[in-house]
Amino acid sequence: MNKNKTLRKGTDQTTWEFDTSKNDFPTTSTNKPKGGPNGNISSNPFRVSLLCRNMYRRSLPQRPSQNDKNMKSVDTSKAAERSTRCSALSTEYSNACAKQKELSTENFDSMLEQLEHLHIKPSNRAAITRDRLLDERRDNLIRSKTSVYNFYSRSRLKESFDDLYAKSAIPEPKVPVQPLTEEENELVDSLLRKGQHGLVSQIKAAVVEFKDIYKLYPETWLNDEIINFYLALISDRASQKADSLPSIHCFNTFFCSTLRESGYAKVRRWTKKVDIFSKDLILIPINHAYHWTLGIIHVQKKLVEVYDSLGGNHDYTIKLLFNYLQQEHMDKKGTPLDLSDWTSNTPKDIPHQKNMSDCGVFTCTFAERLAGNRSFDFSQEDMTLIRRRMVLSIAQKSIP
Repeated sequence: MNKNKTLRKGTDQTTWEFDTSKNDFPTTSTNKPKGGPNGNISSNPFRVSLLCRNMYRRSLPQRPSQNDKNMKSVDTSKAAERSTRCSALSTEYSNACAKQKELSTENFDSMLEQLEHLHIKPSNRAAITRDRLLDERRDNLIRSKTSVYNFYSRSRLKESFDDLYAKSAIPEPKVPVQPLTEEENELVDSLLRKGQHGLVSQIKAAVVEFKDIYKLYPETWLNDEIINFYLALISDRASQKADSLPSIHCFNTFFCSTLRESGYAKVRRWTKKVDIFSKDLILIPINHAYHWTLGIIHVQKKLVEVYDSLGGNHDYTIKLLFNYLQQEHMDKKGTPLDLSDWTSNTPKDIPHQKNMSDCGVFTCTFAERLAGNRSFDFSQEDMTLIRRRMVLSIAQKSIP
């Protein structure tokens, strides 16, 4: 039985046949090797040894050529270069990780230090009463007004030499706010006694109840009801003393906010029974960002002013009032209003508040002094007395 085995070298192919009956020496099927008399290769020992040597060499691994050696050296150099780069990158990465770890440790230590000083106040919303909620709201509003006060303080312009010279002048003797009599103090104390409910006073559409009169406690913010009632008293006094006092018209506390948010159309009918251009003064209480100011239109003097006890500038409000005058004149008079000779002002040489709660009292006192042709003979130190006088005026429905 013959066994075939194919050996490859280059492109030549030779098939060897192994015959077990003839000494197991291969013979070629294509080219018969020349041997002995019968053609048997075993009869020629030299050829047998040569053939065996060639077969042995073919079975060994081939030696690499010169090209293979060059390629191997190139691959070795590239591998060495890659190894060097990988080592450098590994070192750089290790350094970056160590630095990041150090920074993270510092940040973590800083956060721990901040957490140690952090005070978390427990809050049980279910147990908070209505009064406590109002107190929290009041504290938040005080913080808001404090920031507004600081902003106004920083935004004030440097005083000129003339302003400094005027301040250095000898001041005129100040007329103190008229103190209350013993009977008036008793009446005010009885009205400010806590726990009372119901109506305190009413004049026309303005109403003040006990919950409103308590807003006149020291360092308490005034609400719309107190300011609207006090302006109604100022308007009533001007009507009773028309011969000696300027004619005025007072808008309520909702006029400016409605004009600012909804436009002239929403306030057009507010003056259907009054001609504001025939008055001397138009008084407009303004609330913006929890701060009360007073807008004044001097119709005959053609002047628009805003009195702010914090000394702020109010260019937007002045522009808003000028636009209102133009639209009101066109609507009521049928002709455009010439504003070429009108001027505006935000007075700075006026009394200023020194806390965050008396802006409403300053606004009411500005209005009362301007409508009564009186000077600003008051200051922050008079606020408690002025509050008590306002309680008395509301109860008696008159301003002296």
